[in-house]
Amino acid sequence: MNIFILRKFLLVLFFLVLMTINVKSSIKLVKRQSSNIRLERSNSHSINRDDQPVRFSSQTLKKNKNEIKLIPKQNSVNLCNGSYIKTNGTTCGLKEIMIGRCNEYQYLKRGLYLSNTTQIKNCSKLYELFESAARYKPYCNMNMSTYESYFQYALADVNAINRSLFWSGTYTLAHDYSNRGFNYITLEDTLAAAMADGLSWCGKENDPQGFDYVSCPNNCADNIWADDAFWGLASKKFAEKAAGEVYLVLNGSRANDQPSFRNDSFFTKYELPNLQKTGQYRVKKLIVLLMHSPDRKVVERCGEKSLITLQMRVQSYDIEYLCKDDPEELILIMCNDQLEARECQIAKHVLRQQWDKKLFGRSNANYHSISFLVLFSLIINYFL
Repeated sequence: MNIFILRKFLLVLFFLVLMTINVKSSIKLVKRQSSNIRLERSNSHSINRDDQPVRFSSQTLKKNKNEIKLIPKQNSVNLCNGSYIKTNGTTCGLKEIMIGRCNEYQYLKRGLYLSNTTQIKNCSKLYELFESAARYKPYCNMNMSTYESYFQYALADVNAINRSLFWSGTYTLAHDYSNRGFNYITLEDTLAAAMADGLSWCGKENDPQGFDYVSCPNNCADNIWADDAFWGLASKKFAEKAAGEVYLVLNGSRANDQPSFRNDSFFTKYELPNLQKTGQYRVKKLIVLLMHSPDRKVVERCGEKSLITLQMRVQSYDIEYLCKDDPEELILIMCNDQLEARECQIAKHVLRQQWDKKLFGRSNANYHSISFLVLFSLIINYFL
């Protein structure tokens, strides 16, 4: 009798230990933190994490395996011919890149908001409108009307209905979600922005080429609008083309407890005020997708702090407002990037189990646990 009771006790004890091990292994903490979760843009060109245009300083960059040479301004002769030399100025091949992107966008990447009836834009004409706005003109003389003709032609007869996706501090996540325009449409998925995304340029007076290929200004103290001349207008025009339900991806776990909705962001300055509030193509509803990075502190949730300010601002435009904390589809994107993050461990374990059931009709994890339990039971029976 005592042997029978002891046998049962050992089986129960082992089962409990085994379950504990399985649970711990599925939710184990990892040493690596996910501070590099791709909520924000990894590319430092054109638009940075705070939606502001970025230009490199003239200081020498650190050398790496592919040594980058910065040359002084006085030696600027045919910088884009022969051996490539990295500078802080206009991107070499600017014209060819922009025209090539324009053709690729219209003839190879159709299917965004383009249809068979969408007017094809003349890429050479579009670049000429861009060039005439910038060439020979000092960067700090630019303003919000400089590129008006370029955007007017590029975005003619275009409206993004129920598919516009805005972002602030969440570049990479938002663009992974938009899937290059096939799911939703971001500013960078439009023809006008796609042609210039990641490029640098600035005009130069009394120069045969008309562009400064050595060094562009970091900022213009006497003209705050110069830095926003292109991307500020791009944001404004994109907002004007949005219609129906629109989406906004924000970061609820920003560094240094920064708010999700900021008064100095491009969305606040140029996009929100220019959403159409009347007419056939008016915006009826704004849906905020508030994300929180794995292993990061939650700074604010829907209905808190800066999100209250955003809600009041949106509703003052007679636009319906909705906020969602961490929608499942965006959690999957974040966990795909940081699968070992603490919050993603259980999801990883459950996903593996479900996939095993799909492939083999059972979960391999459960199968091995049960097999080991049976084996242990046989061993106990043998010795007792």
